[in-house]
Amino acid sequence: MTTEFDSPHAGTPTEDAPVSSFGSSVYGGRPTFAMVRCEGSNGGEVTLYELLPEDQAAARRVRLERRGRSLSVESFEAVFEDSTTEEATRWDWDGWTAVKVARIDGGRFRALSPLIEETVDGAELDPSAVTTSGVGDLFLPETVGVRLALAFRGIKPLQRVDRMRALCRGVAHMGDEECYYWHAKCRSPSSPNGEKALRTLLTDHL
Repeated sequence: MTTEFDSPHAGTPTEDAPVSSFGSSVYGGRPTFAMVRCEGSNGGEVTLYELLPEDQAAARRVRLERRGRSLSVESFEAVFEDSTTEEATRWDWDGWTAVKVARIDGGRFRALSPLIEETVDGAELDPSAVTTSGVGDLFLPETVGVRLALAFRGIKPLQRVDRMRALCRGVAHMGDEECYYWHAKCRSPSSPNGEKALRTLLTDHL
């Protein structure tokens, strides 16, 4: 493909759900990430969430707090109460949470938009719900969410546009296994410098 960057809780999805779009072996095809777009003071802003059962989110928060770190956890209903997407009603989300990965806007959003479009389009989904103006949300399969989580986490503190773009290019060129490795490293309570190491890897040559 050419690119711009040279459960126990699971219900039963409909039979016509694209296999390439929602393929989580752990939760029976349920999407495990979602992006939400709204209009902020700096234009459009997009927040990436990881969707987790309450017990898993609580356990992760405890592990992070022991290391002096925090985790923003909201109920699924609080974030997606007004969602009109099919994924919000296809599964039973009772007892699920939305764990915030990061929120981006302004120049960071503009730098990240090509990667969002490329990654989401590659999963046979329509990225326009979160890349065009207005309010919308988009549910994501795990592999897409993991890749975008790296970019959202990595780009958040960057100030220079060339570094933002370099980080996005680097994430775009990673294989799935490499994305999963860095995703685990970036969110691990025992690896507080994971995000910094990712940024160093992908932008330190500039």
